[in-house]
Amino acid sequence: MDEIYAELHELVREKLENWPARREGYHWPGYTYDHTLRVVNLATQMARRVGADVEVVRFAALLHDVRKDAGRQHAHAGAAEVRRLLPRYHLPADFVEAIASAIETHAGSNTPQHPTESLILGDADLIDANFGLVATWRFITIRSGRGEELAGTILAMDEWLPKKDALAELLNTDLGREIAAARSKRMRGFCGRLKVELINAHNESGKDARPTGNCCGGYGEAGLLWLAECMHNNADSGRLEMQLEEFNAGGAVGMQAPLAIRPILRTLAAEVAGAQ
Repeated sequence: MDEIYAELHELVREKLENWPARREGYHWPGYTYDHTLRVVNLATQMARRVGADVEVVRFAALLHDVRKDAGRQHAHAGAAEVRRLLPRYHLPADFVEAIASAIETHAGSNTPQHPTESLILGDADLIDANFGLVATWRFITIRSGRGEELAGTILAMDEWLPKKDALAELLNTDLGREIAAARSKRMRGFCGRLKVELINAHNESGKDARPTGNCCGGYGEAGLLWLAECMHNNADSGRLEMQLEEFNAGGAVGMQAPLAIRPILRTLAAEVAGAQ
């Protein structure tokens, strides 16, 4: 089973690692592939906690966005692709159908009557994109890609956060709601501290606090603003995991992260790994 999974992982990587070729709305090269890996991590941990079929969840999470290029119909297109693709691996028909069904309903079609594996995939997918530090990184990156200034993005978080919390109503499992609540609290704390640092930077400078184009150049070592500026300035570099490595080691961002925000980076890395 692991050999089949590894082969499918390579197929997904080839399809999504550099998709789309250029930024398109909420998508940019590398995002969907990284999102897929994060959903695998979170969904499989959720499956273990509730006693669901981990293999169904693991395969479904890996393949859930394999037809993301189909846009709003990607869930149905992905399920059709899985029903066509997986039988060649001589997997049991009921196993293939459980995977395909989970993919078919993951984008908002689940109801409490669906199998637990389907509910877990849908919840993990929704949580990754909308709750926690990863979701905050996504918000900053999306707005940066649209040409928005970082200061405006930070101020816009007051309007953005309630919209994210409203999405908790779409979750179908108690565990999903528990994880979303924990990540929402973390996200609100991060955004609140970020706004305070921005206001303090504004007051200290006596003028608009704006990023200058290189990490740590616009705000000095002002803690979370340093990290937010790095995220903002590296919006087109694509992959969060690679950015995390650079934040910790210096690398392309030009400077190691200040010690004060190392705990935040560890928490961000934990979310990537699927922790609550």
